[in-house]
Amino acid sequence: MLNIKEFRDKNRAFPDLLNLACIVDSASILREPCAIALQKDGSLMAGLRFSGPDLESMGHAFIDRLSSTLNDALKRLGDGWATHITAIRDHADGYIDPADNHFADPVSQLIDDERRQQFVREDAHFLSRYTLVLSWQTPPDSSVVAGQVFVESRNAPEKKSFESVIRKFVDLVEGVAGMLENRLKVSPLDDTALLTHIHECITGKPHRVNAPDFPVYLDVVIGHHEFVAGLEPKIDDTHIRVLTFLGYPQATQPEILEALHNLPFPLRYTTRFIYLDQKSAKKHIEAYKQHWLGARFSARDYLGAALDKGHLPAQNANGDASGMADDAQIAAAEASSGVVRYGFFTATVILMDRNLSALTERVRLTEAYLNNSGFVAFKESTNAVEAYLGSIPGHTWENVRKPLMHSMNYADLSPKTSVWPGSEKCPSPLMAVNGRKVPALTYAKTSGATPFRFNLHVSDKGHGLIAGPAGSGKSSLLALLAAQWLRYPRARVISFDKGRSMYALTEAVGGQHYDIAGELSDLTFAPLDRIAESSIERAFAENWLESLAVLQGLHITPVERDVIHRAVDGLAGEEGRSITDVQSLLQNADLKAAIGFYAGTGRAGTLLDARHDNLDLGSHAGGGRFITFELENLLQSGESAKLVTVPTLLYLFHRIERMLDGSPMLITLDEAWVMLDNEQFLAKIREWLKVLRKKNAVVVFATQSLADLKDSPLLPVITEECPTKILLPNGQAGSQNLRPMYEAFGLEDRQIELLQTSTPKRDYYIFSDAGHRRVSFDMGPVTLAFTGVSDPRDVKRVAELKGIHGRRWPLEWLRERLPNNIQDGWVQHARTKFDEFGL
Repeated sequence: MLNIKEFRDKNRAFPDLLNLACIVDSASILREPCAIALQKDGSLMAGLRFSGPDLESMGHAFIDRLSSTLNDALKRLGDGWATHITAIRDHADGYIDPADNHFADPVSQLIDDERRQQFVREDAHFLSRYTLVLSWQTPPDSSVVAGQVFVESRNAPEKKSFESVIRKFVDLVEGVAGMLENRLKVSPLDDTALLTHIHECITGKPHRVNAPDFPVYLDVVIGHHEFVAGLEPKIDDTHIRVLTFLGYPQATQPEILEALHNLPFPLRYTTRFIYLDQKSAKKHIEAYKQHWLGARFSARDYLGAALDKGHLPAQNANGDASGMADDAQIAAAEASSGVVRYGFFTATVILMDRNLSALTERVRLTEAYLNNSGFVAFKESTNAVEAYLGSIPGHTWENVRKPLMHSMNYADLSPKTSVWPGSEKCPSPLMAVNGRKVPALTYAKTSGATPFRFNLHVSDKGHGLIAGPAGSGKSSLLALLAAQWLRYPRARVISFDKGRSMYALTEAVGGQHYDIAGELSDLTFAPLDRIAESSIERAFAENWLESLAVLQGLHITPVERDVIHRAVDGLAGEEGRSITDVQSLLQNADLKAAIGFYAGTGRAGTLLDARHDNLDLGSHAGGGRFITFELENLLQSGESAKLVTVPTLLYLFHRIERMLDGSPMLITLDEAWVMLDNEQFLAKIREWLKVLRKKNAVVVFATQSLADLKDSPLLPVITEECPTKILLPNGQAGSQNLRPMYEAFGLEDRQIELLQTSTPKRDYYIFSDAGHRRVSFDMGPVTLAFTGVSDPRDVKRVAELKGIHGRRWPLEWLRERLPNNIQDGWVQHARTKFDEFGL
């Protein structure tokens, strides 16, 4: 007979050490699904993913309020409740996949190659993620047992009891999430996200763990690993080291351990808090108090007092013990007040790595950091397995190290702020290709070895503003964004430039450069030439002619509009369709006089009164990919600058709008847009921005005329329509003159202070609806050779080289501009790129 007893091994496997049992429900929290898990000890568990504001951008008062919010959200919990707040710092993904790039010229490809090389050459990059997991030990009188989940019971009261317990749990979790949502970005964990998070806490591996479609015990799903216990535990081939806190500073402050999340290696920092009701807390505090009261005197003092009628010698009292007893008395009062909740606190830092020597060094660095921060850190040995298990969300029994502490200390010691890394993918659904999101526009650097992925878009809204004083890096940044935009398929760039800062880049990528009203320019416009093509063109012509009259100070009534309408209708049937031609058809003397300024004999006639314009906007494949309009000569045309610039811009905007076909288009407007500050144009600009947004076009406004912007009626439009603002360093940002403008953008005192102390041409402050962060775009010498060219002598040299070498002029330009130590390598690489593109 077969003896099967020897095959029935009763030794515990790793899943037996895990508390998770199964997913029993899914609730709607913050309008998203939240998984409810049942654990082996009868407790329920749910999780929230959260991210906090940028600590560097926030003042002390805001950070204090953040800790208070976390305290207020959690102090409603009591006996049976526990929370694990976890920060996981892990490797960030690499630079943008070359397969996601669609550069159509060698220079924009070259610029991205340099940025890729810089990213790879830097130290490893890391990102941090934050979660809050709540667990509740269900009350023993609830008749709730894990078996109810799997057994269909006919006992309705038992089923109702179980459902009511889950409902109570969900209500409290929802209340916590709702309070945290006031200060943090919070979203619940569904079943897959919850399993993935717990599995990552166990193994250090962030890969997705899908929830099974049928009920199974989940400890086996996430615990199918070889675990070696002992003084130095190991899971699979990964070594585990646990650091815990044996001592704490005299007082805590918000984000006291924030720098822990800037360390240049992976780690997991978990704070666990096991809550106590007021009654339970006071009981424990009273025990502490009695202990310290008893410790004030020695046994000899007590023996002497017994022989001396109970009189203890006051001079022998232990002052430290008396102070601890007084502290316990204060703690009892705090517990009774309800301002804080007391509980048992545990903090652990989990470090994992396959390489034992690298792990040992990381333990040393982390322990040194914690000790220097006022804590007493200790590498666990005999308690290592218990401390490791106690750090896993939902585990509340393991780890004997759990001093009594109140919830405000817990809030201070838990991670709440984060370094905003931006989104790895462009969030706009309009930018997606075949349903697949495109990569971020460009990468930048920020503190703590955290990469920053920059996107203009917040959802499908991509308009932006770049504002800062002269010499702070505005023009270089505009050019960089334009060059990087070309990574998207069928991308186009239209740039309105001032000072020829886009000239070198435009010519380098094979674009078209128009110097409007330039000395050598033969560019003329015929805004009325297309009115016979469609009703849309005729409607534009009528609105445009009305704008000309408004600029001349004429008040337009329905009578004048009718005159303009009849004139345009009559002009549509004529061969000549210039301003001079339409002027002869206007049956209104005032309109004739106003429009006459723009006719052939008027001061602006040479630019706008052509019958056929020679503006060629090209196609995606040719020079139409990148078009620059140089406006400096137009803007410097004396008192009539505004009278000429505004109609020119309105016409060009119309031509651009007619180009839109859903392909990604970036339009940069440097300075000239400030001219559109007439109240008559605000509605047009607002509507134009909405039309562009719907057709996947993005407008970036740029200005150094901060004083003009502050008083401009356009400021509310820009503030509302541009979710992304890039603010440049400005030592005068806090001045009485400029502070109101920055405050209108939404900046607080600390953020204005950052602008005052940042370094021009290196630092840029991203102020977006998606987050805030000071970054550096870190343009290398190759990039700057094309994005940082604005000196008239350099512009002239670029034109000379183009005349001599044709399309391959960038090779000679790089040879002249790059430092000797990198010149040959990059020139050879550029030559290879030009050959690959057949140029």
